[in-house]
Amino acid sequence: MMNTGRSTALRFTAGLTVAAALLITSCGRMEREREAAVEAARIATATEIEHALSQALALTDQEADRAEDILSPLPVMTPAREEALRRFRNASHVARARDLGVRVADRGARDSLLAAGRLVQLEDSTAHWIVRPGVSPAYVVPHVPVLLEQLGGRFQERLAEMGLPPYRIEVTSALRTSQRQARLRRSNPNAAAGVSSHEFGTTVDLSYAAFAPPAERPPEVLARVPAELVPHVERIVDLALESVSARKSRELGAIFSQVLLEAQSEGLVLVIYERQQTIYHLTVARPLAD
Repeated sequence: MMNTGRSTALRFTAGLTVAAALLITSCGRMEREREAAVEAARIATATEIEHALSQALALTDQEADRAEDILSPLPVMTPAREEALRRFRNASHVARARDLGVRVADRGARDSLLAAGRLVQLEDSTAHWIVRPGVSPAYVVPHVPVLLEQLGGRFQERLAEMGLPPYRIEVTSALRTSQRQARLRRSNPNAAAGVSSHEFGTTVDLSYAAFAPPAERPPEVLARVPAELVPHVERIVDLALESVSARKSRELGAIFSQVLLEAQSEGLVLVIYERQQTIYHLTVARPLAD
């Protein structure tokens, strides 16, 4: 007959073995459940993100298609309007530039004028304009940013009336020191002979072949996009609207040309519609800054 103590010990050992086996089994199941839960969450999150992105892209396409549909039947610049925007030639621009600016000989003179507040740097990107990459820093007299705000604001008001996105104007050139203008004249046959109004900080060139996408994206496009993906979706929106503005730059240019004609008739600006380059050459025509 088995000793009672030994029997008890064996039963205890067997119990521990069973308990350990159950615990191991339980831990294995818990780990599998944990892994299953993580995978389910991953799939659910991926599905949610995919749905949000799909919705954002669909709304972006709708916005771009709507803009193109509105712009497609619009008229482009007429020869008569082109001539009206070539009324004031270079001599008129230089005369006004001498009145409102100061001729900047070189970088040293430019830096001194910046320190004195007689020149300012244009912001690279605002609600109404951008400075084309490669042009920045762009320097001008303080009247010019005020002029650009007014022109850009009027342009966007016209666009809003037509149901279009608030495209922005694009600055392609600003102050050129006399030293730089002389170098440009030697390499670019389109550069003005003699003195240029660009040397006084009163003049900017604006593209009529490119208009920048709005500073703010439609809120409904970004409403459900995860925060970490917002910058990517914003860029997709920009590219979609840039694509429309590139295809319809002549129509957008015609809208902006009407704004320029009105501003010129009010004595705010002098304009030259350039044919050799796809730009408007603008000189501020009266004091606008405080």
